Amino acid sequence: MHMIKLVLTDMDNTLLPFGCERVSPRALDAIREVRAAGVEFGPATGRDAQELLRFFGGSDSAFQTGILSNGKKVYLDGQLKHVSYIDNAALQRLADYVGGYEGCFVTAYPFKTDASNPAWCIGATAEEVAPYARDFRFAPTLADAVPEDKLIAATVACPLGQDVLEKIKARGMELCPEFDIVQPVARWCDVVPHGLNKGTALPLLLDSMGITADEVLFFGDAENDLAIMHAVPNSVAVANATPEAAAAARYHIGRCDEDGVAKALEELACATREGRTPRFMLEG
Repeated sequence: MHMIKLVLTDMDNTLLPFGCERVSPRALDAIREVRAAGVEFGPATGRDAQELLRFFGGSDSAFQTGILSNGKKVYLDGQLKHVSYIDNAALQRLADYVGGYEGCFVTAYPFKTDASNPAWCIGATAEEVAPYARDFRFAPTLADAVPEDKLIAATVACPLGQDVLEKIKARGMELCPEFDIVQPVARWCDVVPHGLNKGTALPLLLDSMGITADEVLFFGDAENDLAIMHAVPNSVAVANATPEAAAAARYHIGRCDEDGVAKALEELACATREGRTPRFMLEG
């Protein structure tokens, strides 16, 4: 087996439970430990930098390298190596369709952002937006139409249950073939340029680092992790992963809310120093 040179991890429900404000102290210590052992660390997440700053307590040291915004941003050593934008006209078509479902709406996020995580909620009321702004920590502005600004991200909110959300996803992609719509957590989907995901962004990062997919270890839990799980031989699912993510992963560890990733990183650091395979990569 190739020695691991890069660890990438999803955030929500993988490194930290959805809704938590901060990565746990144990996870922060484990990240420092694995980097001290000579292994690079970074997120592969739908979240953007301003959200990661909150998760990591105001420090950007843990995401100098990584895949952000579901592959639309790729960073190496603090330098933005690649960026992709959301198609504004296509997003307007999607917003028009999604708005036909009561309480459902599209949110658009500007490329130029700040710590408040500003976002436009299209065709929604303040009452509809409020629980999502609270849970997903963004600063909403109500808008009748998608703005002309450069957009780095977009999402779909749906309070009507999973069956309705599945219909919105399927029909939304038919009406807007410019997009893929993937679900990281309940009631919420990410809208990404068609064919772009964590997995397709990975080669851009690997080429910049001069390493191969065999030297990457990835932790994930949900639908938006499947592409990168298929792209790397060393994929790991937390115990709370969706059935699809659990089936796609080669290895399996403990739950997110029990610091499963932190424990795995501690073992990886120890194994790297000792020149052996981590135990969780022997157990499967």
